[in-house]
Amino acid sequence: MRKTILFSCLIVLVTGICLLLGFTYNIPDEEKQQGLSGQFDVSSNGNIAYVTYEKGKPTLHVKSNQVKQIVQLPSNQSILDLAIMPDGKSVLYVNSDKELDEESSSTLHQVDIKSGVDKIIFTKDAIVTELAIDPKDENRLFYIQANKFSNYSPGATLYPYDCDVYSYQMENDKHQQHTELNKYSMSSLQVSSEDDSIYIQMDDDADVETEENGFETKGRVFKIPLANPDYKMVISIPEDTQDLYDFVLIPDRSELVYQAVANTNSAGIYEYELFSYNWETQSITQLTHLHAYAKYPIYGADGKVYFMVDDDFGGRDPENSLYRMNPDGSSVEEVSLEE
Repeated sequence: MRKTILFSCLIVLVTGICLLLGFTYNIPDEEKQQGLSGQFDVSSNGNIAYVTYEKGKPTLHVKSNQVKQIVQLPSNQSILDLAIMPDGKSVLYVNSDKELDEESSSTLHQVDIKSGVDKIIFTKDAIVTELAIDPKDENRLFYIQANKFSNYSPGATLYPYDCDVYSYQMENDKHQQHTELNKYSMSSLQVSSEDDSIYIQMDDDADVETEENGFETKGRVFKIPLANPDYKMVISIPEDTQDLYDFVLIPDRSELVYQAVANTNSAGIYEYELFSYNWETQSITQLTHLHAYAKYPIYGADGKVYFMVDDDFGGRDPENSLYRMNPDGSSVEEVSLEE
């Protein structure tokens, strides 16, 4: 009798596990994504706008004294980037298909934080990857646009490329193209607060003559004067420095905080940390030692550097957390996004 009861319980347990596994694997892939994404911004008053995925749905939040959800999109969509307007009353965000293809377009929205009213500003038949508001003119928005989405070379995966920098004047609904570089990639778009120029990360391939030499290029930070975009200048940094990726300028300290490979872990996965380069002392300092994937540094109005950290870089699902620190690398702390 006891054996019969144990056997019956075992059947019920196994059946329950199979049903649970079946339910889990029947969930569409696009609905399995959960947690914090990498997109965020910090306003002048310290509010934080950020994106999470909730059952695959990209969800835009703003944290001040409390956390407020202001946008949630369908699970087949993604939020590519966002920017808080200087008055702190609304957020710009650009969305596109989660699974990009050659027919994908991008739509820029402006959503009111208090009311939740979401209006479309413009739609482009291309992939808008980054946004940056001109600190000298809050009605002028700069953006990176990838004009092609296909196989860049035979055997390569689909990828948005042919990138250039554009601007949009909100007052008169006017777009303007500022560069004609057709770069494979661009990132970390920043607008100067001192003159009419932009800063951007891309490969330093000015001296590349053959496709083979292209593999020897390094990621660098460029300053591009908008009046003469062909006269782009590499920001001075030692030539033997490894690739620079995401970056932010720290004007008060004559420094550049940037992402670069620091090491590899026991599984052979690269560890990306944040470094600084000082133009006056010409010194490079490693700021973080998190043994993970530190990315997307932003300089806040409080004088702190905010950045994301993925503790499972190379894994199937990102495990992002928001951090901040002083520009010299001291007082590294995780930023709670709870109320």
